[in-house]
Amino acid sequence: MFNEDDIPDFIKAGKIAETARDRSKKIVKPGAKIIDIAESIEGWIKEEGGSFGFPANISINNIAAHYTPPFDDTSEIPEDAVVKIDLGASVNGCVGDTAYTLDFSGEHGKLLEASEQALENIINHIKSGINVGELGEIAEETIAGKGVRVIRNLSGHRIERNLLHGASVPMIKGYKGWELEEGMAIAIEPFASTGNGNVKEGARTEIFMFQRDILTRNLDARNLLENIKREFKTLPFAERWIIRDQQTFKWRLAMRELITRGALHPYPVLLESAGSRVAQFEKTLLVEKDSCRILT
Repeated sequence: MFNEDDIPDFIKAGKIAETARDRSKKIVKPGAKIIDIAESIEGWIKEEGGSFGFPANISINNIAAHYTPPFDDTSEIPEDAVVKIDLGASVNGCVGDTAYTLDFSGEHGKLLEASEQALENIINHIKSGINVGELGEIAEETIAGKGVRVIRNLSGHRIERNLLHGASVPMIKGYKGWELEEGMAIAIEPFASTGNGNVKEGARTEIFMFQRDILTRNLDARNLLENIKREFKTLPFAERWIIRDQQTFKWRLAMRELITRGALHPYPVLLESAGSRVAQFEKTLLVEKDSCRILT
């Protein structure tokens, strides 16, 4: 069970994330630069008094998750795209996590309905003592009922202070796991897909997280790691957040060493099958005795 002192920070983080999410809906449109969207979202979080829970994710079409733009990204939202916006605000390490999907093609209404309805159905069943396996069954049955597939290897997660991805909340049938407890914060995010229901890691990685200390003779790598620990603790961060503060060549060498040596955990872009479309809706919830409180 959570320390009660955590709850006000989760509530505040949720409000900040909710504000940034709602503002972002006005700027996400075909032709908008992805870097501008990401930096606007992150700027609003700071304006509202929050810190970054993780980099703003702008994942398009069959990209299911973990795409955040590099600092020199020139790409734009395509016409007819299915766009997922996933963002998080942190208050003293407590993260409010939320996501939504927009369909600019007008052809994937059922796909978006599947994810959003699954989320709503799960929320209606959450209470202290429920097994997370029951939530997964609700998700998969709801999504299948719309004629699309749940992504089986993506899940919701418990959130703790300075730990974004705690215990997993699978979105599939047949899983018997742990039970929710009053006071827990959890993120529920059923992914619906027109593809095969499975994601694979892509070649690109722009998001990382501190994983462990290492011994290295490379002074730049040591300094970079200390800066990462100080600024982000154990929450995910974007490469572009630090590249502007480093000389590019030295920074790249230092970053590569930290990754190779296992000091940083990478979050590669996650891809569904080519030509498919993926939808995601997500809210952070506070588990109560007989229901839940929606934080985002």
